[in-house]
Amino acid sequence: MIAADRGIAGAVRVSRGGPRRRHVLGTALAAAVVVLLTGCADGSLSSGGSEHGVSHRGPAPTARSYEDGVETWDLTVPPSVEAFGIDTDVPEGARTRVGAYGSEAAGGRPVRFLLPGGEEVRVRATQVVFDALDNAQEMKNASGEVILPKGRLFHLRVNTVPVAGAKAGVDGYRDVLRQLDLPDTSVGELEEEIASADSVDPVDASQRVGVEAGVPKTGGLDFGPSTSFRPNDDPLLFTLRLNAAWDPESN
Repeated sequence: MIAADRGIAGAVRVSRGGPRRRHVLGTALAAAVVVLLTGCADGSLSSGGSEHGVSHRGPAPTARSYEDGVETWDLTVPPSVEAFGIDTDVPEGARTRVGAYGSEAAGGRPVRFLLPGGEEVRVRATQVVFDALDNAQEMKNASGEVILPKGRLFHLRVNTVPVAGAKAGVDGYRDVLRQLDLPDTSVGELEEEIASADSVDPVDASQRVGVEAGVPKTGGLDFGPSTSFRPNDDPLLFTLRLNAAWDPESN
């Protein structure tokens, strides 16, 4: 079972006092948490390795290739279980199917993602996790906002190698924004979060805080990076993630 800490659950907070931006985490991670907590097939990421140092359980994904040793995912193709190598051998009645790619080496591996708008981003990833969730009816929160649409929903979460220290955390996040040609406004928000880390109430200091951004939605795909840390970590340990959600397809 993939660990799902409290920072994953769509609750990566933007800086205190800063505007809440449109982002991919709301729908993608709300559904991803359901997936990771209830739909991980047999609970294992993989069952076997490969010559590229990546373990995976399920069919070979058609959207993945290797270019000069770099694992490359073409996210410009229509989402499907075949494209993402999602395992469909799940118990009868299961709504969630998962295709997870874990690094066999502790330091992860270089992974590149090609996006519909022409952008691309490269990170050093430890896990690349796709899921397909068949949702019979939409789900709303208390305010009536749809948090989980009806239909077949594809999501992606990419975990990268954590880095220690404020400079490394900021530099890593800024680099991903640069690759995606995104403004660095949220870098300032991240620096404010870091500066205020020592003043966080000890009761809240173990909760992850951070920032996120998103590229313009293209081809039905929401995509964006986020980074977060726990204020009580010493040194601060930053977790950079890429998150994606596709528009729902009819079942």
